Amino acid sequence: MQDSEFTDPSESRDKGPNEDRSEDASKRRYSSEEVADIIRLSLKDETRHADNSVDYEELLAIAREVGVDAENVDRAVHLLEEEQSARDKEKYLWSRFRTHCILFIGVNLFCIAINVLGSSDTFWSMYLLFGWGLFLLGHYAGLLYAPQFVELAMERTQSMANSKYQEFFADDGIVGFTLGDPMGLTETKGLVSLEDNNLLIEYQTLDSMLGVWKSRVKVVEVPLADITAVRPERKLWSMDLVVQGKNMRALRNAPGSVGGTLRLKINRQSQTAANRLAQELKACL
Repeated sequence: MQDSEFTDPSESRDKGPNEDRSEDASKRRYSSEEVADIIRLSLKDETRHADNSVDYEELLAIAREVGVDAENVDRAVHLLEEEQSARDKEKYLWSRFRTHCILFIGVNLFCIAINVLGSSDTFWSMYLLFGWGLFLLGHYAGLLYAPQFVELAMERTQSMANSKYQEFFADDGIVGFTLGDPMGLTETKGLVSLEDNNLLIEYQTLDSMLGVWKSRVKVVEVPLADITAVRPERKLWSMDLVVQGKNMRALRNAPGSVGGTLRLKINRQSQTAANRLAQELKACL
């Protein structure tokens, strides 16, 4: 009798489709958009439980695990709050429209009943129905199409702003600023950077009405030895970079300098770079 050779069935069986799919998934790399979609779909059935919510610190910890900067998280949270606010506003406006429809139907049915049951020879309720109907149609069209026009206008404005300042802010070491004339007639735009132990300020003045008249580009170099302090001042919607000179002569040629103090209104696109510049200047002082 010949000895039979036995093998483990778990070793000899073919791999199922789920195992093949797992091996393929383990070798694949996913983009950031796909990661976000996968996490969203994975948590879709779990969002009904309160224990699945996370606070801000836990959100930052998760972001660090996947290599997302805290500044990008803050920006995303702000955008999410704006989207939720817009959705709540849209729901409120549509609820107002439904109330308008109910009122339109109720009042017009009441008027038509009075007109039909009354002894009037003219069908006056049709004038009310037609006039109010046009107003209701305009209300509907405004809710349906106005948000799209506003969104298109915002996208157009953002694209124009990005194309205008793209070349200026490609280098994070350069900070853009804008200064306005108290009379509102002129506007000064410029760049400030750190170069060879000097605070380099380049600026140009143009008329704020038409932007036709422009002055030549002027350059001011302030030695770091003449600067005693630098600090960014964040306001509600903007940020200023404040530079304090050792005396009034140190910053006399810089735009926006008053009493030995230079105050530059930093452009929104350069606020992060302005913070870094302030830290570099403090380290050099």
